[in-house]
Amino acid sequence: MMAKLYLRIASALLMCFSLAAHGLGKEITSEVRSNMIQAYNLSRSINRSLNGYDKKVRPNAGGPPVIVTIEFKVISFGEIKEANMEYSMDIFMRQWWHDPRFKNNYSKPFNMAADPTKLFWTPDTYFWNVKDAKYHYVTRENMRVKISPDGEIYYSTRITLTAQCDMDLHLYPMDTQYCPLIIESYAYTTADVDYRWKGGDKQSVEIVSKEMAQFDLTDVKTYTKSQTNSKGSFASLKAVFSFRRRTESFVSAIFVPAVVLVVLSWCCFFISPSAVPARVALSITTILTSILLKGNVNRDMPKVSYMKAVDYFLLTSFGFIFAALIEFIIVLNTSPVFTLPSWFKKDKKADKKEIAMECEAHSKGSVDLIVQVMDEGVCRIRNNKGNIKLKPQPKQQLPLMPQVGTKPKAHWIDRLSRFLFPTLYVTFLVAYTIYYSALREESDSKGNVLD
Repeated sequence: MMAKLYLRIASALLMCFSLAAHGLGKEITSEVRSNMIQAYNLSRSINRSLNGYDKKVRPNAGGPPVIVTIEFKVISFGEIKEANMEYSMDIFMRQWWHDPRFKNNYSKPFNMAADPTKLFWTPDTYFWNVKDAKYHYVTRENMRVKISPDGEIYYSTRITLTAQCDMDLHLYPMDTQYCPLIIESYAYTTADVDYRWKGGDKQSVEIVSKEMAQFDLTDVKTYTKSQTNSKGSFASLKAVFSFRRRTESFVSAIFVPAVVLVVLSWCCFFISPSAVPARVALSITTILTSILLKGNVNRDMPKVSYMKAVDYFLLTSFGFIFAALIEFIIVLNTSPVFTLPSWFKKDKKADKKEIAMECEAHSKGSVDLIVQVMDEGVCRIRNNKGNIKLKPQPKQQLPLMPQVGTKPKAHWIDRLSRFLFPTLYVTFLVAYTIYYSALREESDSKGNVLD
């Protein structure tokens, strides 16, 4: 009994749903019938245009060149690799051109998400300086085609590409890199295809995100030119991106550690020269650390044949550290008390000196004394009554006892180095900063137009 009841209820519900669906279907058909007819006619028109269409033949074959206008939107920039001299970015590339074979009498354009290269003629646009590129296919191919009634075709696709950038690293890490993206036709010369920027040379590149880890995008410039070779003249579009390097991270990672190592090497000037192991260990440690720092800086850099700005800084800092070690060697081989050089003293090479003295005695007369200093250190005294020969005895010196609570006096070279080394290094830091800041501003003001 229960089974029959359930069967009757299910049959009633199914009948209600069928009636509702039948009525709703009539209502939808009446509303969209005209749109369906228009879409059907447009589809027939497109298929009629593609019937007998040869996609190997360009529009206006044998006539004027096809004008292809281009713009692209940069979604994001990827990593800029100095070692490989390349940069990457993710873009939407958009192209427009006219194909008279797609003219129709409909007022609305026809849109489709498909690869147009499989259906009709498209420009053979390629990137001249791109090393690697790929289309996106998630969840399906990221391509859009729109055909207007007047035969204009709009083709948009998403591309991730890695392009070559010939970098000038003379001012690294205070440099600005100018990286181009060059667009050309692979097979068609200017007699067949001519490329132009959609918004002229001003507004053809849109930047969605300028955020990068180590660079700031300061400017984008576009150029239109032609490349001529043995195969003919080819239209070329060029966009140049100006990437200005951020120096904040390099100050904390390179410049501050280098300065700290130099200052640490000056501690040797305050250590007694008798503490040889301590001074040598400190000097060697700072030298090896400086070498390690320079190696880490250039680890991810290309092996260029010229000196970079950071190389000059690290090399000069290393020179100051090494000079501190040389200073200690000089200290060990010089007197701790400064003495005038021999050429600065009076000439004392006379073989003999006579000293005439007149002594007044208690008597009424006087005695004339003549003292002769002989070569062997013997003094001969002569008066009017005869000669007296005297030989001086060496002065007996008592051993010096160290005084309790007193510090040994620093070597005079160490005292001089405590002032000389910091003065020279601070002068170098100021001159280095001013010089390379001026070069950076000059480079930014001139820019770099890549021919």
